[in-house]
Amino acid sequence: ELCPCHSLSTSPQMRCMQSQRRRAVPLALAAICVWQVSRSFVGLQPTARQVTLARHADGFKLRYFDAKGAAETIRLVFAAAGKDYEDMRYPISFGTPGDFSTIVRKEFEADRDAGKMDISMGKVPVLDVGDFSLPQSKAIERYVARKVGMMGSTPEEEALVDAMAEHVRDVNDAYNRKGLFFMKDEEKKAELKKKWYEEELPPFLTKLDTALPGSDGFAVGKKASLADVAIFKLLKDTYDEDVSDAYKSCPKLKAIVSSMEKNEGIKKWLEERPKSFI
Repeated sequence: ELCPCHSLSTSPQMRCMQSQRRRAVPLALAAICVWQVSRSFVGLQPTARQVTLARHADGFKLRYFDAKGAAETIRLVFAAAGKDYEDMRYPISFGTPGDFSTIVRKEFEADRDAGKMDISMGKVPVLDVGDFSLPQSKAIERYVARKVGMMGSTPEEEALVDAMAEHVRDVNDAYNRKGLFFMKDEEKKAELKKKWYEEELPPFLTKLDTALPGSDGFAVGKKASLADVAIFKLLKDTYDEDVSDAYKSCPKLKAIVSSMEKNEGIKKWLEERPKSFI
């Protein structure tokens, strides 16, 4: 998870009254736009963030930083399914550009100190659905995918979707262990990246392609799933370079990328999502 969210408690009587009120009054659809102004690491200039919030019967609210980080796969699942949710972003800035020891995140710290992240041990992301709060990015990914019908059509397919997504995590973990994000030696960083793209990533992707049980542009079964989103995120929205050559001999991966690129929700999200440096 990126960097070091529990709802305020109420009495049993109050919860009962709230539950009765919810049953008596239908939830209305409403959309609002909130302009959130924060400082981001782009020349340390104030950057306006426009976030569209949609409240509906499910009432999904995703809490994370104003960054991709550990929440972006969750956002992509929502996008692929065309599901509305509240994309709550805590603003972050730096006293010294790029120095995480000088990070400023006052709103996050205020909510954490108020107990709103007790369930997540003081971390984000956290998904709120009414009175239910769920921490841990991978748990949230699976929960949301199941809610929107993207965890397969049978228990066996669900297990395979989970397994394929874990294969993707293995690839990400291997890359993250290189420590490139915080590396200050640019020459060493360039050397490690080159080796990853040319020598290490291709064998990983060949193994992943062979492992996929699906066909016709789907990782598992006959419809899009969390596994497809995770693969698309890995290949098209993780690295700062085009890694198409690394999977040019992987027909299943190429078909999945092509299918996801045609998804209207994915296309819209990639075009309109807030810009962030992480």
